[in-house]
Amino acid sequence: MQFFTRRRAPVLLATAAFFVLATAFLLGACSGGQNSSESTMLPTSTSALVTSSTDSVTSSTRASAGSTAQSAEITTAPSAASTSSSSAVASTSGQTTMSSVKPTTTATSATTTTAKPTTTTSKGLVALKLSGPSGTKQLSLADLRAMSATSGYGGWKNDLSNITGPVSWTGVSLKSLTELVGGGGSVTVVASDGYSQMLSSGQAAGQVTMFDPGSGETVSSINGSLRVIVAYAKDGAALSSSEGPLRLAFVSSAKDQVTPSKLWVRMVVELKVQ
Repeated sequence: MQFFTRRRAPVLLATAAFFVLATAFLLGACSGGQNSSESTMLPTSTSALVTSSTDSVTSSTRASAGSTAQSAEITTAPSAASTSSSSAVASTSGQTTMSSVKPTTTATSATTTTAKPTTTTSKGLVALKLSGPSGTKQLSLADLRAMSATSGYGGWKNDLSNITGPVSWTGVSLKSLTELVGGGGSVTVVASDGYSQMLSSGQAAGQVTMFDPGSGETVSSINGSLRVIVAYAKDGAALSSSEGPLRLAFVSSAKDQVTPSKLWVRMVVELKVQ
């Protein structure tokens, strides 16, 4: 019994030791498997973390890139606007330069035209001015035609002995006209071109040299008397612009005389009676 007991004790110890070893093995195996599993899982987790981290970095990079691109776009836009604005300014400046052309000033000399004043009467334009001891008077052609008319024949001989006329003339006697301003002695006859001829009191009364119309010889007597008129008609018609509208004429009742041409003042506009 004691032998059995003694032999059983080592067996129990061995069994206990086996169980201890087995338990330790199992615990080690379990611990190793768990560690192995954890080891296996760790790379995956790490990979996931790395992947996640990479994705985060990528996302961050993309976000950063997007922000950079957006920033670049925002930065570029003002640059473009600035460039466009600069172009616009340059263009505007160019236009301003093109439009800044010095104006050309043409100095035109003023032309002054001195026109003779036009005077009218109640019956039209003034055709004849009269001045004398009693004042002045202005007459139109209508006024002259309304006065008592004197008609006759007359013509002239020039310095070359050329004879014109005699033809019929109608007008107002010089005596009647001078009496409108007080009468007098001599009369100065003024033409529109400035020419003037003074008649003595005798010449104004018809006392001038007469010539035969055919021969040109001087004659001392004629049928009737010689009268001086301011004529407005020739052969029944108004005078042409080259000799009228008024002309001094020396007429008689017959075609029997002509007088010196210098006394036949044409384009008469004024009589000055002294």
